[in-house]
Amino acid sequence: MVKKYLHIIFQKVKNTFWHLPKSIFFDYYYGHPSRKLFLIGITGTDGKTTTTNLVHQTLQSAGIRAGIISTLGAKIGDQDISIGLHTTSPDPSVVQKLLARMVSEGITHAVIEVTAHAIDQHRFYGCNFQIAGITNTSHEHLDDFMNMESYIKTKAKLLQNAQQAIINKDDQSFSQIILNSHKKYITFSLDQKSDYQAKEIVLTKEQVSFKVNRQLITSNSNYRYQIYNILLCLAIIDQLKIDKSILIQTVINFPLIRGRREIIKNKLKLNCIVDFAHTPAALETTLSSLKQTSTGRLIVIFGATGGRDPTKRPIMGNVVSKIADIAIITADDTRNELVENINKQIISGIDQNRLNKNQFVYYDVPRRQDAFNLAIKLAIPGDTVIACGKGHETTILHGKTEYPWSEGDAFRTAFRQKKL
Repeated sequence: MVKKYLHIIFQKVKNTFWHLPKSIFFDYYYGHPSRKLFLIGITGTDGKTTTTNLVHQTLQSAGIRAGIISTLGAKIGDQDISIGLHTTSPDPSVVQKLLARMVSEGITHAVIEVTAHAIDQHRFYGCNFQIAGITNTSHEHLDDFMNMESYIKTKAKLLQNAQQAIINKDDQSFSQIILNSHKKYITFSLDQKSDYQAKEIVLTKEQVSFKVNRQLITSNSNYRYQIYNILLCLAIIDQLKIDKSILIQTVINFPLIRGRREIIKNKLKLNCIVDFAHTPAALETTLSSLKQTSTGRLIVIFGATGGRDPTKRPIMGNVVSKIADIAIITADDTRNELVENINKQIISGIDQNRLNKNQFVYYDVPRRQDAFNLAIKLAIPGDTVIACGKGHETTILHGKTEYPWSEGDAFRTAFRQKKL
């Protein structure tokens, strides 16, 4: 705890005397470009990337010239721009350069995915967000924040400084968010009464449908948590006076987002999915939806990143063991840690009751490709195999070396092995 406290104190000093001056400089150097744009910021533990990209797609479909900065990279016009490996909110030198380029190319709106680290490090200094929304908060990044209260309070700063805040009323942090954010806010929810509350929810193997303020919305992305992302997007476009029918048409066939519920086609009659779920909450919501709509067994490939909050690892193990039929625990970005130690921490949280009753089984497979090979070897027609944690990423980090990696290619390699 002392080591963590000293780390956080050091980071606060660095934020004040290094990150903030750097952000001020680049905002000035590029001519305060954010002042010439309508900025929409999305924060939250999970769902940021999906919601950010959904808002961007809807704005474009409405004829608005919009740019985007998200985990998947930046997009200005038809050009995709990389913002770096394992990066969501880039360095202020990159942020301001991208915003300046948007202005020069006639972009009027920018949709930006904003992390707690970025807020803490002043990466968006000078950016006055007209609209800010938060998807949710859950156990994450507690290696860099003293506790959940500090983490939530940091995220609330984005909402506090925005002209209009949009908040998830179902989220555990709702009371703290409104206390630390904004006097005027709009709410969305599934359970609590709110401005945009989803009702009459029907979840099937093919789709999810629900009503919000008497408007029926249907999507082929049949995950219950997807409703929250759609509701946040709906609240945002309503503020912009965009016709709801544009969003409704957009989500009927939900836009394909790399590494998010991405289906990997195969001839083995398996439902194979790549997803970025890497927090306990994301795993729980994703796997619960799959369990509800799947007919076969649920097989999960997952691990935990090294050099990051270790307290979430046993929680992840517990979540997966309570929902999945089979788990294959493997390497993620191990960084400076041994995968064997990371996996032991995950395994320590496994539900022993389900394990003892043979309702759940796990395998400890350190090499990630071997984990894919085993998952497909064990799978039979009708099973669902989901790989969690890496999503869209094109490298896997072991030590200080980035090795080429693709979840989709790992599945395809495993498919070929199955045929041998």
